[in-house]
Amino acid sequence: MDEVVKKIAALGLPGIILVVTMAATGLTGAAAITAALAFLGGPAGMLGGIAILGLTGLIADALTKMGLEDLLTAIYCQRRLSAPHGQLLDEIETLSLFDGDIKQRLKLTVTDGCGCSAASKEGISEITREAVAILEAVPGITPAHHRDFNSSNPIMRLRDGTAVRAWKNPLGVEHIFLGAPDGRMIYGGYVGWIHSEGLNQALSQMRRDLT
Repeated sequence: MDEVVKKIAALGLPGIILVVTMAATGLTGAAAITAALAFLGGPAGMLGGIAILGLTGLIADALTKMGLEDLLTAIYCQRRLSAPHGQLLDEIETLSLFDGDIKQRLKLTVTDGCGCSAASKEGISEITREAVAILEAVPGITPAHHRDFNSSNPIMRLRDGTAVRAWKNPLGVEHIFLGAPDGRMIYGGYVGWIHSEGLNQALSQMRRDLT
């Protein structure tokens, strides 16, 4: 999946338009490219070629597995590493294809690395790094989306000031987050019901060793 994200990110704005167009219309292949070009109003060279035609199938698969917002978050996580952040923020703001909430979350991805596991772990202390390692060792742990971070509530605070925050979604799935003192999300994960005990053991270890 990382390679697909990198390929889409390399297209820049046309790649974003292609993804959103496919999600909104259900089109694939040449039809998706034609629809995206109609939105862009640009020359066929912007999205032309056999390579891009083949990419539409990979995008369709990624949308099925990740969903639109998670895929867009992954793409902007990649693009923020090389493109000027101001340019990306302007791009997000001008795209009428996004609603306000998605725009705000994608802007946080660009500015703060929210949803980008590698970026959001930069500059954290050894205590928080150890907490991340403990959580990532939990069986069944899966990255959580940063949109759920604000729904979580603090349950403990590590010695370096990092807050450990918890939340259950309407289905009772347990989410755990680490938040920096400035309110930035550092880490987020969730486990299914069968792995809840493993998460509880990890939290007990963190409370014992890191608080």
